[in-house]
Amino acid sequence: MDYQAFKRNSQKEYLGYCELKGFVYSVQIDSNKYAVVALKNGQVEVLITYRVKHEVSV
Repeated sequence: MDYQAFKRNSQKEYLGYCELKGFVYSVQIDSNKYAVVALKNGQVEVLITYRVKHEVSV
């Protein structure tokens, strides 16, 4: 993910700041796929990606 894609993504949530990595966000990249990314000096680093499982309630 580059900075422009990060900037355009409206599905992001600020998680906090890390002195080593910079600003940390959770970003939705697909309907059930997310990434935790760090933003420092205009560079985006993907830290982890994960999928969520949608359960159906009865």
